[in-house]
Amino acid sequence: MAATTQKLNYASAPPRATSSRALRNEVIPSNGNSFTLNNTIIFDLPANLNNTFWDVQSSYISLDIINNNLTAANSANFEGGGFPSCIKRIAIEIGGGQTLMSCDNWNALYQAMFDLDTAGQFRSNAGKVLFGSADAVKGGALATNTVAQGGGTKVKVCFPLVLTPLMNSKYWPLMSRERIRIRIELDTAVRSLIGGAAVVADSDIVIDNVKLVQYNLELGSSVMAQVAESSGGTFKIACPNYQSHQATLAAGASSLSATLGFSMSSLNRVIVCQQLQTAVFSASVIGNRSQADLERFSLSVGGVKYPQIDLKDDGGGAEILAEALVSQNSLTSWGHQSSIDIGGGFAFNEPTGAGGADNATGHYLIDLNLESQRIAGGEAGMGLVSGLNTVGQTVQAQFDYSNGLTVPHILNIFAEHTVLCMLDLNSLTWSIAV
Repeated sequence: MAATTQKLNYASAPPRATSSRALRNEVIPSNGNSFTLNNTIIFDLPANLNNTFWDVQSSYISLDIINNNLTAANSANFEGGGFPSCIKRIAIEIGGGQTLMSCDNWNALYQAMFDLDTAGQFRSNAGKVLFGSADAVKGGALATNTVAQGGGTKVKVCFPLVLTPLMNSKYWPLMSRERIRIRIELDTAVRSLIGGAAVVADSDIVIDNVKLVQYNLELGSSVMAQVAESSGGTFKIACPNYQSHQATLAAGASSLSATLGFSMSSLNRVIVCQQLQTAVFSASVIGNRSQADLERFSLSVGGVKYPQIDLKDDGGGAEILAEALVSQNSLTSWGHQSSIDIGGGFAFNEPTGAGGADNATGHYLIDLNLESQRIAGGEAGMGLVSGLNTVGQTVQAQFDYSNGLTVPHILNIFAEHTVLCMLDLNSLTWSIAV
């Protein structure tokens, strides 16, 4: 047959799916169903589910939240990224208590990636409805429960478990002997919300009706046997994972050398958020990131510098942003959706975030890619593991500043690395290789 477009190939039709069914379940927290900020929410997912896999990308957490202060003047808004910016730490355990992930200051990472990778249209439309985001520094408002309102109006939010190793390209097996535990630690109101002059207490922000809406795939016995046989008796899942380190940049400092303690076989990228040390309730905290008169940045692994030539910033941030887009595999994707310069604030030097105003809040970040082969998706639809091996190596970040800051800053430094999770189908137990 002569070469023609696939639009003329009428002999081709999609194959019918094998014997299976989709199940929608709701998992409620194991430690209660009413929480406040600065509390911890724990989900224990069921185990020993024969032939069953979790479709994480189709699942989400749903909850109701309200400002229960009883005083209308004590208002509060989410940060621009919505409710997920209230999550300080996410920890995930599999296989009888093995820690798969434990990332502190997760909300700083989330807000940085949300700014870098989401368009204003999503933030002010679907994101606004789902979890209270906005195409601005200040996100959706939490209704104030005043006496006159007779109970107020709760805000319903729904959000997926992004920036976790569970969110990968494969279904997550649920037939293991031990349960999966997801621990979500909420931040304080002062750090994670934008309010007025009067501070709202953590206990005033009430969260209830919490559930994990879980979509599962159940295979027929014969299909499950084929999947198990083709895997060689072990399900292997390569996952992106995140660790955090925090360093302090003193006022007036002209340089900082931070030893990070990142020990992993594939360090793929390092992300840095420079943020004010002092949290103010009436200002953006999690979403406010300073350029801080940064002049040079580099990373050292076992005495070898990466990149070989320092990243430099003349104050405008163009080179730093270019490297961030390289890390995102989107430097030449001019249709890439981003909201990194809201209010012209990507390269604000030392923004206060006052009032959550767009023109008073910065969105600066450093995102350094360390993979030797940057292949988006890979030739066979699977990315390569090509990050730096830092096991047994000293990892240091070096920052040089042209002028001393007027107030101290916190540097939240995140490592994205690859972990390999393996489920033995004979013992039905997990093992983790970092």
